[in-house]
Formats: sequence, structure tokens, C-alpha cells
Amino acid sequence: MTVFDMLIKNTAKLTIFFSFISILFQSNLFSNENLEIEIDKPKFSEKGLDNRLYEIKAEKGIQREGNLELYIVEGKLRTESGIWIYLNARKGNFDQVDNLIELNGKINFYTDEEDRFQSDNALFSINDNLVEFNKNVKHIRGNNIITADESKIRSNFNHIVYMGNVSTFYNID
Repeated sequence: MTVFDMLIKNTAKLTIFFSFISILFQSNLFSNENLEIEIDKPKFSEKGLDNRLYEIKAEKGIQREGNLELYIVEGKLRTESGIWIYLNARKGNFDQVDNLIELNGKINFYTDEEDRFQSDNALFSINDNLVEFNKNVKHIRGNNIITADESKIRSNFNHIVYMGNVSTFYNID
């Protein structure tokens, strides 16, 4: 056996060895549960057949598996009846599979009809047309204010339920 034959056999063995190591490294890298992808100014929008339209955007997003963590969140949703609902929050988590947005930190939902809902935490189910507020809830309409521990809003802001300690301030003109 010549030196050249030995070199070819060793090169083939080394190539197979490094290919195996490379495949092993890549499979470990891509199966890593801690893999994060940072997205600058993510934006999601959809128009459904039922005339509903929504848009969610943020200053920054971090993708982890099926969830997208959002920072400085803005959004809008047009209901079936044509009412626009807008939202702002400091932080959110968008579950892209279930179309759920969990919001945290100075949440503000408002409509063109002068309804304003504020809270520290909220869960917004886009598919079910449901918003659940659950900390320091305040509903403002004109000069009237309702505060509560929790609130659920359904049916295009037409069905509102307040729970827990509820207080009301009505200003009668």
C-alpha cells in the first residue's frame, strides 16, 4: 500500500467523521428549546371572510417556538359590525396557533365610539371576539367611569360583564 492510498483512506474516514459531527451539531442546534429569533418591528394582519380585519404590530419581537413575545404593542381590529377596536400595551405574547394575545403593562383598548378600557393584564382572543381584563380594570365612557377587579367583553363591545369589587361613577349632565 502506498502513502497515497493511505492518505485517500484517511481522508475518506475524516470526511465521514466530520460530516457525522456536523449533522449531530446541527440537529442539536435546531432542536434547542431555547432558540430565540429577534424580529424588528413585527407586523401581523389578516382579513377574514366575515369582514373582520386585524393588525398587530410591535417595536420588537422575540420568536420562541409558536409564541412571539412583543414589546410596545399596537393593534386594531374591525368587528363584524364595523366597529374599530384599538389597543396599546407595553408587552404582549402572541400565540400564533390559537390567535391569542396576552397583554401586560398599561393596557389600553379604545373604540371610535369613545369607549376606553384600561388594565394591567388582558387576554384577547381574536377568533372568539373576547377580551378578558383582569387587574386594575377601568372602563371610561365620556365622564362616566366603572372600575372592577375583572371584566369580560364579548359581541363587539356590546356585552360587558364586571366581576369582583366594582364601583361606578356616573356624571349626570
